[in-house]
Amino acid sequence: MDLTLRPPQLDELGLPLGWDQGNATGEPSAEMLQDLMSGNFASLGLPPPDSMPTSTEVRKEARERSGDILSQWRTLQQILERHEEVIRKRWMKKTKSARAKILTACWPNMAVLHRPDFEAWRREGSRLRDNRAQFREAYMWPNINLEDLSKGKTMLIFLNSRGRYPPRFFARADHEATRLGRVAGQLMGAFLNMYTMFLDGDDIESYGRLVSWDDDDDAMMQCFSRMAYQPGEGLMILEIQQKILRFLVDCSKSILHDIPSNALNETEVRPEPPPLADSSEWSSLASVTAESPYRLPSRVDFNRLRSLVIAKRLDLEDHIQALREDPAYFADVLADWSSHRQETMLDTNGSRHPVRDKPLFWGRVIGNIISDAYGGLTAWEMLSVHLEELEALRTKYSKDISPDRPLPPEYMKALLAFRYTLGQVQKSSIAFLKTGVPASPHYRSYFARSPAVPGSNIISLVGKGAPDLLMVLFGFLWDDQKLGQIGLPGLIDEIEKIIENDPHEKAKISSWVAGVFSELGFIARLQHELEIYLPWAASFEHEYVTYKEEIEKDFPRRAAVLAKTFHNMQGAPFSKFGDPSDGRFRYPSDKRRTKQTTNVMREAENNLDIFWTNVDMHCKRKCGEFLGDMVRNITTGTRALERTPEWVEPTVRIISNPPGSPRAATEGSSSQRQFNIQETVTKFKPMTPKLKEKTRGSSKDQTTISQDEDVSEEVQDDQPTFRVKARVYKVFKALFFNPSQPDLPGEVPWTDFLFAMNETGFAPQKLYGSVWQFTPSKTDVERNILFHEPHPASKIPFRNARRMGRRLNRTYGWHGGMFVLE
Repeated sequence: MDLTLRPPQLDELGLPLGWDQGNATGEPSAEMLQDLMSGNFASLGLPPPDSMPTSTEVRKEARERSGDILSQWRTLQQILERHEEVIRKRWMKKTKSARAKILTACWPNMAVLHRPDFEAWRREGSRLRDNRAQFREAYMWPNINLEDLSKGKTMLIFLNSRGRYPPRFFARADHEATRLGRVAGQLMGAFLNMYTMFLDGDDIESYGRLVSWDDDDDAMMQCFSRMAYQPGEGLMILEIQQKILRFLVDCSKSILHDIPSNALNETEVRPEPPPLADSSEWSSLASVTAESPYRLPSRVDFNRLRSLVIAKRLDLEDHIQALREDPAYFADVLADWSSHRQETMLDTNGSRHPVRDKPLFWGRVIGNIISDAYGGLTAWEMLSVHLEELEALRTKYSKDISPDRPLPPEYMKALLAFRYTLGQVQKSSIAFLKTGVPASPHYRSYFARSPAVPGSNIISLVGKGAPDLLMVLFGFLWDDQKLGQIGLPGLIDEIEKIIENDPHEKAKISSWVAGVFSELGFIARLQHELEIYLPWAASFEHEYVTYKEEIEKDFPRRAAVLAKTFHNMQGAPFSKFGDPSDGRFRYPSDKRRTKQTTNVMREAENNLDIFWTNVDMHCKRKCGEFLGDMVRNITTGTRALERTPEWVEPTVRIISNPPGSPRAATEGSSSQRQFNIQETVTKFKPMTPKLKEKTRGSSKDQTTISQDEDVSEEVQDDQPTFRVKARVYKVFKALFFNPSQPDLPGEVPWTDFLFAMNETGFAPQKLYGSVWQFTPSKTDVERNILFHEPHPASKIPFRNARRMGRRLNRTYGWHGGMFVLE
């Protein structure tokens, strides 16, 4: 895969992965094999292994460590079977400092911060090769640190998983945790060629068993398929697990300090306590990710992942709808994208870029916006199709899928194709961040642009002083080597952790950067799910060689619409109708409706329709079909555009609602109020759009006339009535506000919106960047919906709140008449 750096560890043949094999066929030369067999790693440009033991020495060490591991595990299991509930209660009552005291007593010199391996690698870099021993513990046990283990229920989760399940369940995950140390060449392990180690049993004879390839051909094939381990890997895993289980046993005894060790097993076995629930107000993907190294490795759930991907794809559909429908939204998106272009930065002479605010500049901005929206829609549909195929294959081969056997070839190929697509899709988000982060408002002053070269589109930047930590981490995203070493999921989690834990760092992130970063976070999450699909994920690199040509040939077919959109939108002459400099998209929808504001809104809508007509015609000329036709098989259906009618002087009358109607309030009860009891009623004439009629077959969005009053009139559907608290009522009054009302609502606090959605049956979960997912938990709907948290202020502007109301109406049929005060 393009952005994958193979680590300098040994493959199933005892050869270093990723080395220069010295010939066009990719096969190692005789000289290289001789150097390898003789242990001459320096001539191969590789760091030497930690040791080169004999088979006898490996067996002896493996047996000693295995015996201790299984003994410690049985001790921990017996303690938890009798005292886990007591341990939980006592641990939760302890202060953070009291927890830290126990942890450091049982693991002296424990790392203080989260991911000590990452910190050592970032600070020391290549100098670590000269002093491996100093940082070895950080790379071997990166999840053993005070920051994580003293927080919340992490330690209790760790105890439960390791005590309730045998060590073999964690072998592959424990090895994968050392990835950064191995990739960076800091953990080379022992080297013993032509042997395989098995970690697949629960007794000393099987757990750590060493088998020669001369004695068992299957042993060699097991190593090839990564169902078993190289001897050096196996010894590393045993060392890791031995120290972890000793630590957990010691911690348990320390927590139960008033019970003598010899009396811990004297009480009767009790039922296992219920799973530990998340104690935070709202769930977050960051907390789930932070706890995952301490839990039992899970099986990938393709249906759950597909629901997340579909929610993202539908979010992009709503984004495209808003770009075509709402002039204010379109103008906001133009402003965001244009302010993150490097042409906006002054050069080292203090001069403006020659194309800034010129037609070429706006053409580039608009091209990026369109290709990002429609290309993104296509990309997320590709991922959805991949996941649907994977679930079908997993079901098809369910009887053949076993941890002790390789996956069926058809299933393995599908996994690798999905993995390849993820790697391709991530490139656009990384490219946008590469240009956009340095040009963002906070970081713009940290860089200067080199003077423009006539006739060249290349822009180069010069840094002003040392970058801060956040900028260093972002820089790793577009450094292929460092990204390959750390891995996208690990790097995204590290950036997310810094942003969420430090308000000062969070303030550096613009809303545009947060949005692009959230999309990359989605991709990282999908990659992470593949990485923990163990033990088979360990063989992805090896298996990819078999299917590489076929997968890479098939990708252009899957991505045909994506490529067509990107290539035909770049540099197109869109600025004539899309340049916002003259205020053509000014759209006062957040103002009280008057004749003047109505006319301004109608003019802005007409300008937006003209712009999109020209975009569609450009696409028709270049591609032979309109944009809508290109994605017709992806979208959920043609959506009509809301358009403002001509102004007619209003008359005021009181609406009498019939009993039982959705908008009826209980007569005589002042505590039960609904929206718009007194309404402004207008008679209006349909607006005739000033647009050229499109040719037959166009899927251009239809235009309908909307009174722009309560959106309850738009969807005729039976909906429940929610009797809600005043806090919730106020939120939905803003989301479904009737603009003809005299009093405009103010901003909506994001916390109030979360509370309101939760009260109406949607469980909020923070994903990456600014994105939150709302999952139906108490309603009869199935589709998830995504919303972006406002940034940097956590309040939703009224104009954005109405957009969110329109999305809820289109998605679920919600309207203002559904909400009644308790």
